[in-house]
Amino acid sequence: MNKFIFTLAGSGLLSLAVSPTLVFAQTEQVSDASSPIEILITAGRKQQAASDALAATSVVTREALDRSQSETLGEVLSQLPGISIGNTGGVGKQTSVYLRGSNSDHVLVLVDGVKVGSATLGSTAFEQLPLSQIERIEVVRGPRSSLYGSEAIGGVIQIFTRQGSKQGFTPRVSVSYGSNSTRQADVNLSGGNGTSWFNLNAATERTDGFNARDFYYDFGTGGNVTEGDNDGFKSNNFSLRAGHDFGAGMKLEFMALRNDSENEFDGDPNESEGTQQVGALKFTAPVTNNTLLTAQIGQSRDESESFKDGLPYAFGGVFNTKRDTASLQAETKIGEGFGALVYGFDYQDDQVSGSTNYDVSSRDNKGLFLSYENQFGANAIAASVRQDDNEQFGGQTTGNIALGHKLDNGMRLKASYGTAFKAPTFNDLYFPGFGNPDIRPEESQSLELGVSGNFAGGRWAVNAFENRIDDLIAYVAAENAANNVDKAHIRGVEFEFATVVADWQVSANATLQNAENDSGSNKGKRLARRAEKILNVSADRRFGAFTFGATLHAEGDRFDNAGNTQRLGGFATVDLRGKYQVAKDWAVAAKVSNLLDKEYETANSYNQDGINGLITLEYQPR
Repeated sequence: MNKFIFTLAGSGLLSLAVSPTLVFAQTEQVSDASSPIEILITAGRKQQAASDALAATSVVTREALDRSQSETLGEVLSQLPGISIGNTGGVGKQTSVYLRGSNSDHVLVLVDGVKVGSATLGSTAFEQLPLSQIERIEVVRGPRSSLYGSEAIGGVIQIFTRQGSKQGFTPRVSVSYGSNSTRQADVNLSGGNGTSWFNLNAATERTDGFNARDFYYDFGTGGNVTEGDNDGFKSNNFSLRAGHDFGAGMKLEFMALRNDSENEFDGDPNESEGTQQVGALKFTAPVTNNTLLTAQIGQSRDESESFKDGLPYAFGGVFNTKRDTASLQAETKIGEGFGALVYGFDYQDDQVSGSTNYDVSSRDNKGLFLSYENQFGANAIAASVRQDDNEQFGGQTTGNIALGHKLDNGMRLKASYGTAFKAPTFNDLYFPGFGNPDIRPEESQSLELGVSGNFAGGRWAVNAFENRIDDLIAYVAAENAANNVDKAHIRGVEFEFATVVADWQVSANATLQNAENDSGSNKGKRLARRAEKILNVSADRRFGAFTFGATLHAEGDRFDNAGNTQRLGGFATVDLRGKYQVAKDWAVAAKVSNLLDKEYETANSYNQDGINGLITLEYQPR
């Protein structure tokens, strides 16, 4: 059945790409097909119209998040082109994001411009970034190290916290109840007078969960252990964002976000507590008629502690990262027809602490970057270069160049080439029994070709990419340590369509990719947990006071290990959602997920939830 779905979808999407007039039921999942021109920030570290960007991007607005009724950030991201998710058992459980087939630690994650994540693992706890605090998500696919530094091999995901109203006072309250005794409450207060504004949000979530894992292997006893209990999750979230406009282009903004969670799972350990915290202060001011200066300082914290049956984990399970960042950036418009420059300096200081003793527990990184963009007639160019100087491994230079050309029929062609790198983590360098202080950064070279166009009421795009990654870090048994021994070769193509048909906002995207190991005994085998085929189709429509929507998400098979001996079958899920405006200020929303009660796994031996539902009562003065 899954093979049939992908064969049909692939041939259909290909024919639509060749003949755009046939695109009736396709658009970008989650984002709004009928929305006005989107303004991007992440693609070039400055504001620009989405139509001007030469990078492949996706934008998810607050309106789209509310309409989709998604419960987790992982669910939202899984519906975007080029993204595959690995999850270990539902809401609150470890969620890995594979962007364009790259590793889960090859995606840079920012919250309001502040780099987040664990300096020991090298990845981000997406399961601990609550949707209730998010105003907007921008995903840039493809290398961006030439603007942001380490991690941006697969791309960049930037999350913007709730901004709220800048005029008057607007409260919003919602409560939800659903399957697995899920309880949620969210309070959002925002207001402003045109020059000053604020948004305050507080939310909580409780769920009893389900049995995330039927059994696990116990290394102490050398056998399988069965645990049939449900694995719950608790989360409390808070965010504050405020700003003041001094006039003459000068603005000051402050943001803070904190999430505290408690998680249950099967294994040894079997419980954990985690904290994600981000704060930033940002000042923007014009220094000349054509130069805008932006200064920002920020801090992020990633903290976790593991337990076994309520007791501290005997083998040490406390890992804390504190990351201080600062940036100074200028944007200069050279003149009419001569384009613009973005240039600046980034500073980052990472510190780790906890129950594991690292030979080195802190390091800093300094980065200088310069980019140039210009549009002249039907042509466009974007070029950038960056030099990073890391206290641990020295210097790293990356670059990117992209060219675009608009045809007379409205279609746009683009091509880009970029290099990127991933700095070794503290675990790679110093973890006892694994670390190697001589490890070098992982490096990549990427090529992308794209074509896009608009038609009456919609848009479409096709992007093909190739990425070669060298010096991948892996454990070498003979050396009893990690080393730069692996390589990977990733090829793929993404299809996106958007339109409105008979008042239906209908959308689809598909990704076909081949992510292979290019070295050693596993050469030619697929990289673990990466599906080769991904399809998303969605439709939403308003009927007076009632809105209705449905989503199809399908993925092909994948392997859970490098040797490709643990196969995870493909799957397709269907979600339904509806919302009814009971009164002027009151609405009731409901969602049924996995309507067909499909059993599937995105990580070996970890269950996903069957058919489940959530109902929400919402109050918002209008």
